[in-house]
Amino acid sequence: MVQKKNTTLILILFLLGIFMGAIDNGIVSPAREIIQNSFSVSKGVGAWMITIYTLVYAVSMPISSKLSDIIGRKKMYIFGIAVFGIGSALCGFSNFYGNFTFLLIARVIQAIGAGGILPIATTVIGQSFPPEKRGTALGLVGAVYGVATIVGPTLGSTIIDIAGQDHWGFIFFINVPICILTLFLASTMEESKMAVKNKLDILGALLLAALVASLLYALTNIDFFAVGKSLQQKNVFPFLIAFILLIPVFILVEKRAADPVLSIKYFKNREIVTIFIIAFVVGIGMMGMVYMPQFAENTLKFKTGSGGYLVTLLAVFSGVASPLSGKLLDKKGAKLVLILGFACTVAGTLILGLIAARTLTLAAVLIGIAFMGFGVGFIMGPPLNYLILGAVKEEEGATALATMSLIRSIGVTISPSFMIGFIIDASKNIQSELMQTLQAGFAKAGGADMIPAMSTGGGSSNEKLFASLQNADVTTIVSQLTNIFKQFLPEKAQTYVLPVIGEMSSEIEKTFQSVLNQGYTNMFIASAVIAAIGIVVSLTLKNKKKTI
Repeated sequence: MVQKKNTTLILILFLLGIFMGAIDNGIVSPAREIIQNSFSVSKGVGAWMITIYTLVYAVSMPISSKLSDIIGRKKMYIFGIAVFGIGSALCGFSNFYGNFTFLLIARVIQAIGAGGILPIATTVIGQSFPPEKRGTALGLVGAVYGVATIVGPTLGSTIIDIAGQDHWGFIFFINVPICILTLFLASTMEESKMAVKNKLDILGALLLAALVASLLYALTNIDFFAVGKSLQQKNVFPFLIAFILLIPVFILVEKRAADPVLSIKYFKNREIVTIFIIAFVVGIGMMGMVYMPQFAENTLKFKTGSGGYLVTLLAVFSGVASPLSGKLLDKKGAKLVLILGFACTVAGTLILGLIAARTLTLAAVLIGIAFMGFGVGFIMGPPLNYLILGAVKEEEGATALATMSLIRSIGVTISPSFMIGFIIDASKNIQSELMQTLQAGFAKAGGADMIPAMSTGGGSSNEKLFASLQNADVTTIVSQLTNIFKQFLPEKAQTYVLPVIGEMSSEIEKTFQSVLNQGYTNMFIASAVIAAIGIVVSLTLKNKKKTI
């Protein structure tokens, strides 16, 4: 353990690393389309710059954590920071000297480094403070992690605006000076004692990598609104089969290993399994906030891209809640903090889904965001880290924390495909609802027969119309409909139809908002149900844990 006099330096050192690691995927998101266009690759191929990072990061966490138990946490942390910095620099250079394959290789290097940052940093911070102050310290971890995760997209957009779209590499270069500063601070730290002398469980590590990679890759390709069809796809079922077949092999190898990379005994302990279940629920449920910008844009008629500013407010509320949750941890225990966090999430998602989506008011959106921000701040990090560090032996802290983070990552992987399904399902009704609105408007004006080709009964015109609206938002729907009618209607009919569309612009926008918001309502209700499950599971926790 590090000495108490170094606790301030410890916080600065490891919080820098946590911020850098947590912000990375978010900061890349706004530039994803720009990057893929610069390399002339499709959206499907371009998505791999995110997917490959997520996969490698999830796999590397438990392996890096086990290595830290063997060679020392300072050495492993320095290695992680250095590798992450090198990977970041290579990602940036790919903008000017490389190709898309080069970028993917650099992202792999980046993810390997990131996997050695978060679990080790959280473990050292948690174990460097006495139990009565541990919650406060972990509250700062949660605040930094939550804020970094949420403001990442805003920061990415800002860097792109300053540097220009042709210089997107600077979103990666920004990590390099942070890495150098962190490495300088790390060099002044004392090494934590090495807990074990066994060699790394190489076979177990390889099997775990294959196990996690096959599962996560399959999950990223599943459409949860068409599971049966998805399971027949070649990019899903072979990997699920591989995952199932590898489970018994992995368990057998780990039971025989002198120092397993992932301890099977964790899954035999009721309290730890409960913590893992909550982590999984958090991973699934908290991803609803990812779609907050799009929801705000549709609800409040913001231009595409401007909804990210409201996410910054969510980050502010989260940043306030995390330190508060840390103090509550020290005084009342993790159980109460988790219940409060999930309760705030339930309230926030229901306000957004049932009130804001219908009233279309800024006040309702802000109140919902405030509750969600407090929910994120209470749940993301402090209580779960506190619980898992208190449930295992001190020397197993990094490994146990990495295992929990891995399980949460599985939930995070499932969530986007699940949540976006509600929006996609609702968007299928845009065409028919808009046509009904238009027909009612033209009938009122005495000219419904002017648009017979645009009926709701289907046909090639409707298919073209629906395809044309895929990129529309509430601020552009009227202009896009106008352009569509210019293409499909005779010039004589246009002279009557187009002015009426202009007069109906408000009704058209409200119809578009209503249809999409129904999808968001369903998504937020699903998030509320998931958070309610979190409350139920949290009620089974004990406030104090015994070391296994």
